[in-house]
Amino acid sequence: MNKDLKYENYLTQPNPLPFEEAMEIYEAILQNSPEDDEEFEEFWDLALSAMTVYADLRANWKQIRKGQRDNDGRTRKHDNVIHTLNLLSGMMEQRGLDVSWRKQLGDQRKRIGDFACYVAMLYGLSAR
Repeated sequence: MNKDLKYENYLTQPNPLPFEEAMEIYEAILQNSPEDDEEFEEFWDLALSAMTVYADLRANWKQIRKGQRDNDGRTRKHDNVIHTLNLLSGMMEQRGLDVSWRKQLGDQRKRIGDFACYVAMLYGLSAR
């Protein structure tokens, strides 16, 4: 067990995404999502799938021996999270919906990956 893995330690890292801010971003997406819109649901499902796949890999990363880690695969999954969130925000923007959440999330890769982990956590908690 790694006793240094604490939320407080995470917050001291460069460019952290605090839980409260991640929830603001997530709730902004929810509040601005159109009702009964198949296309939006497809874009959200793509983003959600990319985020949960990436979060699963990231959660297990420290347990994978260094020689067995697939850094290129992790990068591709991370790139897919960014790509699908960009697609989602682009589609929302085309429809005149508020996409300020995307600017708030920013372009820093680690923050975007952190957001994916928070969203995966929410979906994991809701599946109980």
